[in-house]
Amino acid sequence: MKKLKQWQGRWACIGGGSAGLGLVLARQLVRQGANVAIVGRDPIRLAQAVLDLEAFAVQCSTSGKIVSFSVDLASTRPMAGVSPLIESPNTLNSSSPSSSTSPLNSTGDLSRWLEWLNHVQLDLAIAAAGKSDRGYLRQLNVDELRIIFEANVSTSFAFGQYCEESLSRGKGTLVHISSLAGIVAAPGMGAYSIAKHAVVALSRQLRLELAPKGIRVLLICPGPITFKNLTNSNHQGRYDELVKQRELPPELAKPAAGKNIRAIDADSLAEKILLAVEASTKELTIPKKVRWLAALGMLFPSFADYMLAKKG
Repeated sequence: MKKLKQWQGRWACIGGGSAGLGLVLARQLVRQGANVAIVGRDPIRLAQAVLDLEAFAVQCSTSGKIVSFSVDLASTRPMAGVSPLIESPNTLNSSSPSSSTSPLNSTGDLSRWLEWLNHVQLDLAIAAAGKSDRGYLRQLNVDELRIIFEANVSTSFAFGQYCEESLSRGKGTLVHISSLAGIVAAPGMGAYSIAKHAVVALSRQLRLELAPKGIRVLLICPGPITFKNLTNSNHQGRYDELVKQRELPPELAKPAAGKNIRAIDADSLAEKILLAVEASTKELTIPKKVRWLAALGMLFPSFADYMLAKKG
Protein backbone atom coordinates (compact mmCIF):
# COMPACT_ATOMS: atom_id res chain seq x y z
CA MET A 1 0.00 0.00 0.00
CA LYS A 2 1.27 3.46 -0.88
CA LYS A 3 2.05 5.92 1.87
CA LEU A 4 -0.91 8.12 2.78
CA LYS A 5 0.42 11.51 3.85
CA GLN A 6 -2.64 12.33 5.94
CA TRP A 7 -1.71 9.85 8.70
CA GLN A 8 1.74 11.16 9.53
CA GLY A 9 1.69 12.13 13.21
CA ARG A 10 -2.10 11.88 13.54
CA TRP A 11 -3.90 9.89 16.23
CA ALA A 12 -6.00 6.78 15.67
CA CYS A 13 -7.70 4.73 18.41
CA ILE A 14 -8.83 1.14 17.84
CA GLY A 15 -11.27 -0.71 20.08
CA GLY A 16 -10.41 -4.41 19.93
CA GLY A 17 -6.96 -3.49 18.64
CA SER A 18 -4.99 -6.24 20.36
CA ALA A 19 -5.96 -9.06 17.97
CA GLY A 20 -7.70 -9.90 14.72
CA LEU A 21 -8.70 -7.19 12.27
CA GLY A 22 -8.17 -4.51 14.92
CA LEU A 23 -4.49 -5.42 15.22
CA VAL A 24 -4.11 -5.61 11.43
CA LEU A 25 -5.56 -2.11 11.18
CA ALA A 26 -3.15 -0.93 13.88
CA ARG A 27 -0.24 -2.35 11.86
CA GLN A 28 -1.39 -0.55 8.72
CA LEU A 29 -1.67 2.73 10.60
CA VAL A 30 1.78 2.27 12.15
CA ARG A 31 3.11 1.68 8.65
CA GLN A 32 1.55 5.00 7.60
CA GLY A 33 3.35 6.81 10.43
CA ALA A 34 0.25 7.37 12.56
CA ASN A 35 0.15 7.53 16.36
CA VAL A 36 -1.90 4.53 17.46
CA ALA A 37 -3.83 3.70 20.63
CA ILE A 38 -5.23 0.19 21.05
CA VAL A 39 -7.98 -0.69 23.52
CA GLY A 40 -8.74 -4.24 24.65
CA ARG A 41 -9.77 -6.35 27.62
CA ASP A 42 -6.70 -8.53 28.17
CA PRO A 43 -3.60 -6.64 29.44
CA ILE A 44 -1.31 -9.55 28.56
CA ARG A 45 -2.55 -9.67 24.99
CA LEU A 46 -2.31 -5.88 24.81
CA ALA A 47 1.32 -5.96 25.97
CA GLN A 48 2.17 -8.54 23.29
CA ALA A 49 0.35 -6.47 20.66
CA VAL A 50 2.37 -3.37 21.63
CA LEU A 51 5.61 -5.34 21.28
CA ASP A 52 4.50 -6.57 17.86
CA LEU A 53 3.59 -3.05 16.76
CA GLU A 54 6.89 -1.64 18.04
CA ALA A 55 8.82 -4.28 16.11
CA PHE A 56 6.75 -3.60 13.02
CA ALA A 57 7.39 0.14 13.35
CA VAL A 58 11.14 -0.48 13.41
CA GLN A 59 10.80 -2.69 10.34
CA CYS A 60 8.88 0.07 8.53
CA SER A 61 11.19 2.85 9.80
CA THR A 62 8.30 4.82 11.29
CA SER A 63 8.30 6.64 14.61
CA GLY A 64 4.68 7.14 15.61
CA LYS A 65 3.61 6.78 19.23
CA ILE A 66 1.94 3.59 20.44
CA VAL A 67 -0.21 3.43 23.58
CA SER A 68 -2.60 0.86 25.00
CA PHE A 69 -5.46 0.73 27.50
CA SER A 70 -7.02 -2.33 29.12
CA VAL A 71 -10.77 -1.64 29.12
CA ASP A 72 -13.72 -4.05 28.89
CA LEU A 73 -15.97 -1.97 26.64
CA ALA A 74 -18.86 -4.40 27.04
CA SER A 75 -19.06 -3.81 30.79
CA THR A 76 -18.46 -0.06 30.93
CA ARG A 77 -20.85 2.83 30.46
CA PRO A 78 -19.83 6.41 29.62
CA MET A 79 -20.37 8.50 32.75
CA ALA A 80 -20.32 12.24 33.34
CA GLY A 81 -18.12 13.75 36.04
CA VAL A 82 -15.32 11.19 35.95
CA SER A 83 -12.12 12.54 37.55
CA PRO A 84 -9.44 10.00 36.63
CA LEU A 85 -5.82 10.10 37.74
CA ILE A 86 -3.50 11.68 35.19
CA GLU A 87 -1.02 9.34 33.56
CA SER A 88 1.03 10.26 30.52
CA PRO A 89 0.62 8.03 27.46
CA ASN A 90 3.57 5.79 26.66
CA THR A 91 5.49 6.22 23.43
CA LEU A 92 7.12 3.93 20.93
CA ASN A 93 10.43 4.27 22.76
CA SER A 94 9.17 2.65 25.98
CA SER A 95 11.83 0.25 27.18
CA SER A 96 9.53 -2.18 29.00
CA PRO A 97 6.39 -3.90 27.74
CA SER A 98 4.83 -3.43 31.18
CA SER A 99 5.11 0.33 30.76
CA SER A 100 3.04 0.19 27.57
CA THR A 101 0.18 -1.69 29.19
CA SER A 102 -0.72 -1.38 32.85
CA PRO A 103 -2.37 -4.58 34.13
CA LEU A 104 -5.06 -2.62 35.94
CA ASN A 105 -8.67 -3.57 36.38
CA SER A 106 -11.07 -2.21 33.74
CA THR A 107 -12.15 0.71 35.96
CA GLY A 108 -8.58 1.89 36.58
CA ASP A 109 -7.54 1.70 32.94
CA LEU A 110 -10.83 3.24 31.88
CA SER A 111 -9.98 6.34 33.89
CA ARG A 112 -6.52 6.46 32.32
CA TRP A 113 -8.05 6.15 28.84
CA LEU A 114 -10.62 8.89 29.53
CA GLU A 115 -7.89 11.21 30.74
CA TRP A 116 -5.90 10.49 27.59
CA LEU A 117 -8.95 11.16 25.40
CA ASN A 118 -9.43 14.52 27.15
CA HIS A 119 -6.01 15.65 25.92
CA VAL A 120 -5.81 14.19 22.42
CA GLN A 121 -7.33 15.12 19.07
CA LEU A 122 -8.50 11.95 17.35
CA ASP A 123 -8.51 11.74 13.57
CA LEU A 124 -9.77 8.17 13.52
CA ALA A 125 -11.59 5.83 15.90
CA ILE A 126 -12.32 2.24 14.85
CA ALA A 127 -14.78 0.05 16.76
CA ALA A 128 -13.33 -3.34 15.81
CA ALA A 129 -14.19 -5.42 18.88
CA GLY A 130 -16.64 -8.24 18.29
CA LYS A 131 -17.55 -11.89 18.67
CA SER A 132 -18.97 -14.33 16.13
CA ASP A 133 -21.41 -17.20 16.61
CA ARG A 134 -22.92 -20.28 15.01
CA GLY A 135 -26.24 -21.99 15.67
CA TYR A 136 -29.97 -21.87 15.07
CA LEU A 137 -31.99 -19.36 17.06
CA ARG A 138 -34.13 -22.09 18.62
CA GLN A 139 -30.99 -23.37 20.34
CA LEU A 140 -30.04 -20.07 21.97
CA ASN A 141 -31.11 -18.71 25.33
CA VAL A 142 -31.34 -15.07 26.35
CA ASP A 143 -27.97 -15.10 28.11
CA GLU A 144 -26.19 -16.37 24.99
CA LEU A 145 -27.93 -13.70 22.92
CA ARG A 146 -26.89 -11.04 25.43
CA ILE A 147 -23.22 -12.12 25.29
CA ILE A 148 -23.05 -11.79 21.51
CA PHE A 149 -25.05 -8.55 21.52
CA GLU A 150 -22.82 -6.94 24.15
CA ALA A 151 -19.61 -8.09 22.46
CA ASN A 152 -20.65 -6.52 19.16
CA VAL A 153 -23.18 -3.75 19.81
CA SER A 154 -22.53 -2.54 23.36
CA THR A 155 -18.79 -2.33 22.70
CA SER A 156 -19.32 -0.29 19.51
CA PHE A 157 -21.87 1.96 21.22
CA ALA A 158 -19.68 2.65 24.28
CA PHE A 159 -16.50 3.09 22.23
CA GLY A 160 -18.15 5.71 20.03
CA GLN A 161 -19.48 7.64 23.00
CA TYR A 162 -16.11 7.69 24.71
CA CYS A 163 -14.33 8.90 21.57
CA GLU A 164 -16.96 11.39 20.40
CA GLU A 165 -15.56 14.60 21.89
CA SER A 166 -11.99 13.80 20.88
CA LEU A 167 -13.17 13.00 17.34
CA SER A 168 -15.10 16.26 17.29
CA ARG A 169 -11.92 18.21 18.07
CA GLY A 170 -10.15 16.48 15.19
CA LYS A 171 -13.13 16.46 12.80
CA GLY A 172 -12.30 12.79 12.52
CA THR A 173 -13.91 9.58 11.35
CA LEU A 174 -15.66 6.89 13.41
CA VAL A 175 -15.54 3.44 11.80
CA HIS A 176 -17.87 0.56 12.68
CA ILE A 177 -16.96 -2.99 11.67
CA SER A 178 -20.15 -4.90 10.94
CA SER A 179 -20.40 -7.86 8.53
CA LEU A 180 -22.21 -9.15 5.49
CA ALA A 181 -24.36 -10.85 8.13
CA GLY A 182 -25.36 -7.33 9.20
CA ILE A 183 -27.12 -6.62 5.91
CA VAL A 184 -28.21 -10.13 4.89
CA ALA A 185 -29.47 -12.63 7.47
CA ALA A 186 -28.61 -16.28 6.85
CA PRO A 187 -29.60 -19.42 8.77
CA GLY A 188 -27.15 -20.92 11.22
CA MET A 189 -25.37 -17.70 12.21
CA GLY A 190 -26.72 -17.79 15.75
CA ALA A 191 -27.02 -14.39 17.42
CA TYR A 192 -24.28 -12.92 15.22
CA SER A 193 -26.53 -11.66 12.43
CA ILE A 194 -28.90 -10.04 14.93
CA ALA A 195 -26.02 -8.20 16.58
CA LYS A 196 -24.38 -7.11 13.32
CA HIS A 197 -27.71 -5.81 11.98
CA ALA A 198 -27.82 -3.68 15.12
CA VAL A 199 -24.29 -2.39 14.43
CA VAL A 200 -25.46 -1.33 10.95
CA ALA A 201 -28.40 0.58 12.47
CA LEU A 202 -26.10 2.15 15.08
CA SER A 203 -23.66 3.32 12.42
CA ARG A 204 -26.33 4.75 10.12
CA GLN A 205 -28.04 6.63 12.93
CA LEU A 206 -24.76 8.04 14.25
CA ARG A 207 -23.80 9.12 10.73
CA LEU A 208 -26.71 11.56 10.81
CA GLU A 209 -26.39 12.59 14.44
CA LEU A 210 -22.64 13.24 14.43
CA ALA A 211 -22.46 15.09 11.11
CA PRO A 212 -23.25 18.49 12.70
CA LYS A 213 -20.15 17.99 14.93
CA GLY A 214 -17.93 17.42 11.91
CA ILE A 215 -17.54 13.69 12.59
CA ARG A 216 -17.77 11.34 9.62
CA VAL A 217 -19.03 7.78 10.17
CA LEU A 218 -17.96 4.84 8.00
CA LEU A 219 -19.71 1.47 8.05
CA ILE A 220 -17.72 -1.60 6.97
CA CYS A 221 -19.54 -4.83 6.05
CA PRO A 222 -16.95 -7.46 5.04
CA GLY A 223 -17.37 -11.13 4.27
CA PRO A 224 -15.14 -13.85 5.75
CA ILE A 225 -11.62 -12.68 6.60
CA THR A 226 -8.37 -14.64 6.47
CA PHE A 227 -5.33 -13.79 8.61
CA LYS A 228 -2.02 -14.69 6.99
CA ASN A 229 0.37 -12.53 8.99
CA LEU A 230 -0.91 -12.72 12.57
CA THR A 231 0.08 -15.73 14.62
CA ASN A 232 -2.41 -14.83 17.38
CA SER A 233 -5.37 -14.50 15.03
CA ASN A 234 -5.72 -17.93 13.47
CA HIS A 235 -9.48 -18.37 13.17
CA GLN A 236 -9.35 -21.72 11.42
CA GLY A 237 -11.34 -24.27 13.38
CA ARG A 238 -12.75 -21.72 15.83
CA TYR A 239 -16.32 -22.97 15.29
CA ASP A 240 -15.58 -26.70 15.41
CA GLU A 241 -16.34 -27.15 19.09
CA LEU A 242 -19.49 -25.01 18.94
CA VAL A 243 -20.79 -26.93 15.92
CA LYS A 244 -20.14 -30.20 17.72
CA GLN A 245 -21.71 -28.99 20.95
CA ARG A 246 -24.88 -27.75 19.26
CA GLU A 247 -25.01 -30.70 16.82
CA LEU A 248 -24.96 -28.40 13.80
CA PRO A 249 -24.29 -29.31 10.17
CA PRO A 250 -20.50 -29.41 9.59
CA GLU A 251 -20.64 -26.72 6.87
CA LEU A 252 -21.61 -24.13 9.49
CA ALA A 253 -18.07 -24.37 10.86
CA LYS A 254 -16.71 -23.06 7.56
CA PRO A 255 -16.18 -19.36 6.74
CA ALA A 256 -19.46 -17.57 5.92
CA ALA A 257 -21.28 -20.61 7.36
CA GLY A 258 -20.42 -22.57 4.23
CA LYS A 259 -21.78 -20.06 1.73
CA ASN A 260 -19.82 -19.54 -1.47
CA ILE A 261 -18.34 -16.15 -0.63
CA ARG A 262 -14.69 -15.47 -1.35
CA ALA A 263 -12.70 -14.54 1.75
CA ILE A 264 -10.65 -11.35 1.86
CA ASP A 265 -7.19 -11.16 3.40
CA ALA A 266 -7.13 -8.99 6.52
CA ASP A 267 -4.24 -6.84 5.26
CA SER A 268 -6.07 -6.12 2.02
CA LEU A 269 -9.25 -5.28 3.95
CA ALA A 270 -7.34 -2.93 6.25
CA GLU A 271 -5.93 -1.09 3.24
CA LYS A 272 -9.40 -0.73 1.71
CA ILE A 273 -10.74 0.63 5.01
CA LEU A 274 -8.05 3.32 5.25
CA LEU A 275 -8.59 4.29 1.62
CA ALA A 276 -12.35 4.52 2.31
CA VAL A 277 -11.64 6.79 5.28
CA GLU A 278 -9.47 9.00 3.08
CA ALA A 279 -12.23 9.16 0.44
CA SER A 280 -14.93 9.99 3.06
CA THR A 281 -16.89 6.90 1.99
CA LYS A 282 -20.05 6.27 4.00
CA GLU A 283 -20.40 2.51 3.58
CA LEU A 284 -18.10 -0.21 2.26
CA THR A 285 -19.40 -3.71 1.52
CA ILE A 286 -17.05 -6.50 0.42
CA PRO A 287 -17.89 -8.23 -1.87
CA LYS A 288 -20.13 -5.61 -3.49
CA LYS A 289 -22.54 -8.19 -4.93
CA VAL A 290 -23.92 -8.92 -1.48
CA ARG A 291 -25.05 -5.30 -1.24
CA TRP A 292 -27.20 -5.95 -4.29
CA LEU A 293 -28.62 -9.06 -2.62
CA ALA A 294 -29.50 -6.99 0.44
CA ALA A 295 -31.27 -4.42 -1.75
CA LEU A 296 -33.15 -7.16 -3.61
CA GLY A 297 -34.12 -8.67 -0.28
CA MET A 298 -35.93 -5.45 0.63
CA LEU A 299 -37.84 -5.41 -2.66
CA PHE A 300 -38.28 -9.15 -3.22
CA PRO A 301 -38.02 -11.06 0.09
CA SER A 302 -39.02 -14.40 -1.45
CA PHE A 303 -36.21 -14.21 -4.00
CA ALA A 304 -33.67 -13.32 -1.31
CA ASP A 305 -34.84 -16.23 0.84
CA TYR A 306 -34.44 -18.57 -2.12
CA MET A 307 -30.88 -17.36 -2.78
CA LEU A 308 -29.85 -17.63 0.87
CA ALA A 309 -31.37 -21.08 1.28
CA LYS A 310 -29.28 -22.47 -1.60
CA LYS A 311 -26.41 -24.69 -0.54
CA GLY A 312 -23.00 -23.12 -1.04
